[in-house]
Amino acid sequence: MTIKMGRFERVRNVTIAFSILISMSGCALLAMACLLLFYPAGPGNIISISNAIFIGTVYAIALSIVLLVLGILGSVAAFRESRCLLMVCFLLILLMCTVELTAGIVAFLFRNHLTKRYFEDDLGAHYTGDNGTNAYTKSSNSIMIRFKCCGLSGPNDFPNAVNFVLLNPTFNVPVACCKRNESTQNREILNVVRCVSGDIKFVNTQGCFDLLLPKVEQTLYLAGALSIWILIIEICVMIFTIWLFQRA
Repeated sequence: MTIKMGRFERVRNVTIAFSILISMSGCALLAMACLLLFYPAGPGNIISISNAIFIGTVYAIALSIVLLVLGILGSVAAFRESRCLLMVCFLLILLMCTVELTAGIVAFLFRNHLTKRYFEDDLGAHYTGDNGTNAYTKSSNSIMIRFKCCGLSGPNDFPNAVNFVLLNPTFNVPVACCKRNESTQNREILNVVRCVSGDIKFVNTQGCFDLLLPKVEQTLYLAGALSIWILIIEICVMIFTIWLFQRA
């Protein structure tokens, strides 16, 4: 009897520890999503011009909150040795595992939404120039100014942007692509006229896609690794929870 009780206590403590890990993983996922959204040097504005990344970020925030609650529930259920709470915890974690696997499959199917061709189509269809009022144009301008880049591959992208050409017939590139005087407080544009006419000396030539792709990929790989880690912990908690349920 003593041996069984000792084993039960050990499994209960391990379940509590893994439940705490779930909560900590949820906090880490939430921190990552907030970092992507609000960190000044990060590619947060990409969320506004990519539906796939926007949906993924919302999913990450929602998932992190649920994981935090599940971790607390699992800890309480194991500590109190409540059969009802243990079963509820098991079913909720099983549901979350199903949701996470489904999200992973959907992300794999929609991976082409993060290709350069996809962003080029969006640029051609939605970018209107520096006076544009739509969210896509504002976010694109903010990215180009912040990271000192121009278009996706470079200044040559804009002659293919239909709305930009129609609304700015005399511009070869938008003002957002112009080089600025970094030594001044307002970062004044060096020469607007020569810049929008396409003078390479006054235009940022680096494409934003190639510049930001490593940052986005790093975040996505980190999020993917964290998701796998969370899934493994959830499976462990389910195993320990059902074991405790049968012996509580």
